[in-house]
Amino acid sequence: MVVDVVNQVAAASEEQSSTSEEISKSIEMINNVTQESTLGISQIAKASEDLNRLTVNLLELISKFKVKNTDKVNQIDNMKENSKSSYAVRSNGVIIKSNK
Repeated sequence: MVVDVVNQVAAASEEQSSTSEEISKSIEMINNVTQESTLGISQIAKASEDLNRLTVNLLELISKFKVKNTDKVNQIDNMKENSKSSYAVRSNGVIIKSNK
């Protein structure tokens, strides 16, 4: 009877050790995914900043051309002056502006 109890305790101890190893591996995997996500988010933020800078530069270049529709020129000038706005120009000439 004592031998049976010792065997059961040994088996439970092995199972607990195995489960602890699996939990440790799972936590390590979660940590790796979190680090990869953080890196991806940083890359997206940098790309967004670069795109915004390129958009401002492009709008500055475009504003040097004379166009018949002065409302668009005024709208572009206003957008450049307002640094708290993000904007996009569609291929059909529609300018989309939204606050950050």
